[in-house]
Amino acid sequence: MTTQIRTLLDTPGNDVVGASAIWYWILWLCVSDCVPLLISLYRCFMIVLFRKTKWPSKSVFLSVALIETAHSVGLSIFVFQVLPNVGPLMGVLLMTAVALVPSIILTLFRAQRDGLRTGKTVIDVLAIGMQGSIFVWLYFYTANTEMIIWISASLVLISFGFWESVSDERFTTGVFGTISRAKQNLNSARYRTYTILNIWKICVSFGVMVYFGVTKYNLAIFFKPLSGLNNNVADESSTISHRDVYWSFFLQTISSFVGYIVAVFAVRTQIQIVGFTLPLVTSHLVSIVAVFLMSCLNTEDISHNFIHRIAVAGNECHPVGQFIGTFFISNYAWFSVFWFVSFLWIAGHIWFPNIEKLAKSSRIFCRPFYCNLLFAESLMLNRINDHILTDKFTAEEVMGSYLSLLSIDINKSQSFHDISSPLCDNHVTKGDKKPTKIFLCATMWHENENEMLNLLKSILRLDKDQSARRLAKTYFGKIDTDYYEFEAHILFDDAFEPTPEGDVINEFVVFFMDSLVKAIRNLNGVPVTELPFVKIPTPHGGRLEWTLPGDNRLTLHLKNKLFVRHRKRWSQVMYMYYLLAWKLKNEIQHDTPEHQHSIVQKTFILALDGDSNFRPRAVLQLVDLMKRDKKVGAACGRIHPIGTGPMVWYQKFEYATGHWFQKAAEHVFGCVLCSPGCFSLFRANAIMSPNVMSKYTVNATTPKEYLQCDQGEDRWLCTLMLKQGFRIEYCAASDAKTYSPESLHEFFNQRRRWMPSTIANNFDLIMDGKLFVAQNETFSWLYIAYQSALFCISLIAPSIVILLLTGACASAVPAVSYRLPFDYTKLIIY
Repeated sequence: MTTQIRTLLDTPGNDVVGASAIWYWILWLCVSDCVPLLISLYRCFMIVLFRKTKWPSKSVFLSVALIETAHSVGLSIFVFQVLPNVGPLMGVLLMTAVALVPSIILTLFRAQRDGLRTGKTVIDVLAIGMQGSIFVWLYFYTANTEMIIWISASLVLISFGFWESVSDERFTTGVFGTISRAKQNLNSARYRTYTILNIWKICVSFGVMVYFGVTKYNLAIFFKPLSGLNNNVADESSTISHRDVYWSFFLQTISSFVGYIVAVFAVRTQIQIVGFTLPLVTSHLVSIVAVFLMSCLNTEDISHNFIHRIAVAGNECHPVGQFIGTFFISNYAWFSVFWFVSFLWIAGHIWFPNIEKLAKSSRIFCRPFYCNLLFAESLMLNRINDHILTDKFTAEEVMGSYLSLLSIDINKSQSFHDISSPLCDNHVTKGDKKPTKIFLCATMWHENENEMLNLLKSILRLDKDQSARRLAKTYFGKIDTDYYEFEAHILFDDAFEPTPEGDVINEFVVFFMDSLVKAIRNLNGVPVTELPFVKIPTPHGGRLEWTLPGDNRLTLHLKNKLFVRHRKRWSQVMYMYYLLAWKLKNEIQHDTPEHQHSIVQKTFILALDGDSNFRPRAVLQLVDLMKRDKKVGAACGRIHPIGTGPMVWYQKFEYATGHWFQKAAEHVFGCVLCSPGCFSLFRANAIMSPNVMSKYTVNATTPKEYLQCDQGEDRWLCTLMLKQGFRIEYCAASDAKTYSPESLHEFFNQRRRWMPSTIANNFDLIMDGKLFVAQNETFSWLYIAYQSALFCISLIAPSIVILLLTGACASAVPAVSYRLPFDYTKLIIY
């Protein structure tokens, strides 16, 4: 698109056929960032509506507004004044001369950090000289003072917009510390800032466009395209039809947007070098070659389609040798080699990515969206430098502060927000050498053999996958970013039955031991008759430990209801305290704070039911969500109910609407409210946070507490985490299966627990809306209103169904009186 502007925007002194005022409007829409700014405005506005966002400080907002204004003015000058005068080929070459300000900032920060005598600093200084050679080129290229001013001003103003990616956040003092703090303040308030600035930038680019358009045309001619869009051609003096105009607009807009989506996808899937860096770097060279060839080819050799007419109309065609001599030598275009090489050096961080999988776009790019005019250049300079991000945390965030929190007395009930973490001004740098550790924790009671086999086969598949990764890492030196370690723990409720000789394990434990051998035999094809285990007596009953074929440990905790509380919530409390407050605490208490924090950040609990069926890939997809954002306290997958019978058929539909669609909507509008215990991944330090473990262990003493705590323990745990400020996410790509009730009696008992618990927790959410909005950045008052509407609809839904049925029956059989149920329904509603 930018290669045609000289032929489209006729300037005084250039008698180019096909000039039209409509092209000012088209270029303003699709080249001068109007469309990307509108898309960015919509995105920022939606985030401001449905997320808790901050306002920047006044000084930061004014500074950023000034920089963005300069950037927009520079782009508009480049489009409407520079490109029509320098031509398409020189315009493409000039696009890498927009990094003067970033080169200066990069040099200053690197010199402050590494010193003046390092090799990189010397090359940085040379890069400044190469970018500054644009002024030397202008001296030789033209004697037109006005043109020198326009080109210099546009390139310098454009370069101001790319300051963030080269600003090092690790400085804390002096001028560099001020810039770092300003950048951090902007990052925390970016969406509110750019909601305003996007509108302002559209107005600025529109004002510059009107200025240049009215300068060339009078007002009547310039605004004529707005009222004369039904003509066959752009205007009387134009040879380009409106169809060509619209197709140009469409192609430019769609191609840029698709290019941005592909770029984000390449970075998120960790193929940045081949899917992001190489295409963007080579695209500039391809553009130069394409425009060069089109300038050298004769128009008679090309079919006269609209793309050709737009690209080369009005340009003289020259032989290749003559063109090289007159353009690259006489016009000193060889200076562009300096600009291109220095640009690659300044944006050199794109060759060395260090970003987590499935990273958010705010973690990939500094500014919210792309630039249509300088598409490749803007993506390269806006790509965040992963190696200069601040990665510090205060002492309250490290595991050293959690050690005291883990010593909570289970029998003590503590109210919300009565525990405060110790504060300290010291900062510690986080290590990143510990592998991901996953504790698989399942609860069992009276599952049948098929349900047990489902769970055990899933654990064995994970054991096989982990063993293969470990062997590849140990013996072949493979670097595996998804490497993990795991332990499986299954808590068996009511595992003993009394006999005259004493308590012995019941038949369900025997089924489990037989099912384990059968699962190994079926999955691995090994003729195993029994698997040796270690039997350990414990205060709560006993413990059986196996070493799986992949050398991972499986532990079966047998609970005796005479010694410890039964039911699922108390089994969860038991494994949380055993794994986190005892085992993990003893493992890390002698480590440094850096190692403590590294271990805890990479420790997760995978909550399972006794019949869960999943694949290793599903677990790793949940882990990826955790790794990309430390504020995610839990992540759940897409649950598929399995079984036979009409009740299962109904639940398949119910899960699709109530689980898949509803959780996807919650994930977009605000935050998922419940992470089901049949297949969910919880972050260790989220569970260990104040008022999560301590509050989760309280005894229910009131009807509300009984409904909220004991009838829906998974939802209660998630509510506590949300009040603590953690986010719960939903991953539709992570699939798991679980058996659903097949009889009406079993289904009724299950929903008799779930529905009152959901209502109680939703009521708590609505009544404590102010607390949720204050503590959790994913909650907004608009999201609270959305949940309130759903809450009211769920209360009146049964009455509405009765009304509809009563009305239908009354219409079908008018002789029968339905007055009583009708009045009863109205009483329920009102």
